[in-house]
Amino acid sequence: MPTTIEVHGLDSLIARMSQYPQKLLAAVRTTVEASLYTLWENVPPYPPPPTDSTYRRTGTLGRMLGSSMTGGRSGEKPEIFELRELGSSAEGALIEGHFGTRLEYAPYVIGDNEQAWMHTGRWWTISKVGERAKGKIIRLFQQLANKMAAFLDGKGV
Repeated sequence: MPTTIEVHGLDSLIARMSQYPQKLLAAVRTTVEASLYTLWENVPPYPPPPTDSTYRRTGTLGRMLGSSMTGGRSGEKPEIFELRELGSSAEGALIEGHFGTRLEYAPYVIGDNEQAWMHTGRWWTISKVGERAKGKIIRLFQQLANKMAAFLDGKGV
């Protein structure tokens, strides 16, 4: 049930920063981590239960996403909140971030392709979290590009 947000257009800056691999890795790591926090804060609230429902909600799905029934960040980090270093490359795929839950039934509630019929149209999907966060994540990577360019021009730290 992964949602992918790919960043393109940093190739030339990353190639120029290859002379400073530790600085590049640290900057990208910080930006990817900030992106995960952005995803986390964009978890929507639970939708209201159907009027005829007798099911008592446990809030487990929200807790596994580091959220509550009211949405956003709360409690412990999400079950999946990971940074994976892939190493340096000319393409710039240095670090991957992973956000979500391994909860067995999550795909049937918030999955894009597996969402069960009774949740369709009522529950948001994990891609909705990505869509809500996308603008801020793009801005984070624009800031990264600006910082790298300033560093290369001798104006940044």
